[in-house]
Amino acid sequence: MGYSIDLKKKLIAYLSKGHTMRETKKMFGVSLDTVNRWVHTLNRYIKQLKTKFFGKQLEFRVRLFNILVCIGFISSLIGTVTGFLTDGGIFNLLLNLTLNIFSIFILWYSSSSHNYNRSYLFTTVFVFFIIFPLHFIDSEGYNGGMLAFFILATVFTMSMFDGKRAIVITIAELFLYTSLCVFAYRYPDKTQHFVKEADRLVDIVANFLMASSMLCITLALYFRLYNKQQREIEAARKQSEEYAKIKGDIFAGMSHEMRTPLTIMSAYAQFAVEQLRESGPNEQTLDDLSTISDEAKRLAEMADTTLKVLMTSVETERTNMQMLRPVDMCALVKRLSQIIKPVLLRSGRNIKTHISEDIPKIYGSVDELTQLIWNILQNAITHAKEIIELELAAAGDGVKITVTNDGAAIEPALLPHIFERGISGRYGGSGIGLSICRDIAHRHNGDISAQNRENNGTYVEVTLKSATGGFDDGR
Repeated sequence: MGYSIDLKKKLIAYLSKGHTMRETKKMFGVSLDTVNRWVHTLNRYIKQLKTKFFGKQLEFRVRLFNILVCIGFISSLIGTVTGFLTDGGIFNLLLNLTLNIFSIFILWYSSSSHNYNRSYLFTTVFVFFIIFPLHFIDSEGYNGGMLAFFILATVFTMSMFDGKRAIVITIAELFLYTSLCVFAYRYPDKTQHFVKEADRLVDIVANFLMASSMLCITLALYFRLYNKQQREIEAARKQSEEYAKIKGDIFAGMSHEMRTPLTIMSAYAQFAVEQLRESGPNEQTLDDLSTISDEAKRLAEMADTTLKVLMTSVETERTNMQMLRPVDMCALVKRLSQIIKPVLLRSGRNIKTHISEDIPKIYGSVDELTQLIWNILQNAITHAKEIIELELAAAGDGVKITVTNDGAAIEPALLPHIFERGISGRYGGSGIGLSICRDIAHRHNGDISAQNRENNGTYVEVTLKSATGGFDDGR
């Protein structure tokens, strides 16, 4: 479309000088719309050819080969013109025309058959082993300009073939071209001689310029394609790493979440064992329940091991929210408190729950909100000495959840980073629980913070928006 825009500008400039549209059409012989259609059609064909022979769907080596063939076609056209200027004769003209025809044929054959290795071999044998030697004989041997094309042939051979085949063919070319030079030296009358010294100069300069230009253009295009491919590979690598991080995040979250039901299973199974022992249970029942307790603990350890393995690839935020609906925070907090209280009592500790009136519902995922509160409680249980306090209160258009424990304070240097992934305190946790809490709070239009208490211990405060306050789904 760039050509049609330039043409329009020229026509506007022409008309601005006082020429009528009829005079303009007469000057060009066709209407402007017709020219635009021609240009549009030409651009479409050029785009199709570019995609067919140089598109991304082709292997890098194939695109490079097609570039070489096109450059060879242009060079043979230039050689035809040079032959006329230097009075090269009918044989030189036929050789260049043969190269033109072969270039068109090999492009068609390689693109239709997709047998590129055979196309490489055809090109090497026909052009480098037949046409180039004939050109050498027809242009005064080593006194002409074909030596530059011999160098070009060996370079192109190494770029088209791999491994031993490239080495063998290149050695064969070097042997052939060396033999031709010896032959021209031994039998100088067998080569075509230029009548004028100026013709020899034109031939040498023209061949040198064509060969060096082909080599420079090919190398420039080679590095351009190579750099482009490297950028695509790098982009694909980064995308693959991103997918790996997302996958790692999913598995890490699963590993961490598994500990909640497994810990509860282990605690309640142990309670059942103790109760049955006190009332004289059946021995088989005791064995079964003990097995349940042991297996639950083992699975919890497996979850921790899996989490440590996955920590190297976990850096991406979770973005998926499931089962979004208004959540009754009062019922949720009460249920979690009732579940955790027997566990604390058995260890000589307790939990006090304070729930205010008129608590609004929170629109979000009940599973994630459960995980949020449970992770904070689990962290408090790890540090508490005697008492944990869980408070739920209204806060503006949302709710505020506060969990306090009377254990050791968080190290001052660690406190600003406590919600970062992989950061854990002196008790050697996984370093993922509080970071998950932060992510869940943010997805529910809320926030989370932690501070040390003046009389030892810590408290964690979470604020969440109500059902009418909107929801951030991460998009």
